[in-house]
This record gives sequence, C-alpha cells and structure tokens, in this order.
Amino acid sequence: MKFYDLEWLAKRCGTDNKYEITAKVAAEARRKSEESYGEKSNPASERYISNVLFEIEEGKSPINVETAKKAV
Repeated sequence: MKFYDLEWLAKRCGTDNKYEITAKVAAEARRKSEESYGEKSNPASERYISNVLFEIEEGKSPINVETAKKAV
C-alpha cells in the first residue's frame, strides 16, 4: 500500500480540507465501482480507492485540480 501526503493530495484535489479530499476520492472510487458492477472483466476484489489515488498521481483523475478549476 502506498501512502500519499495530504498536502500533495490537497493541491491535486483543489482543496485543503482533508475530509473533502476523502469524500472526493471515495465518491470517485464508488462511481468506478458502480460503473464496473455488471462487467465480467473486472474482478470483485478490484482496488478502486488505490486506483483513484494512482490516477490522481498520474494526472488522469477527473478530480484533479485542473478539472476542478475548469468546472468553476
């Protein structure tokens, strides 16, 4: 398991509130889980939260700060 610095995540998620960061990551993980619910290609043990954090790190997540700024 990889641990992420909250200050770094805050910059990437567009907020400095650790509860809001948690809520954003959890909501994105849940969305991905629900999207793949009926798909046979995704195993039930898929690590959605880890995948969302990895996408944030890679700049591929919809909750990245660039996306957050465009939405405003």
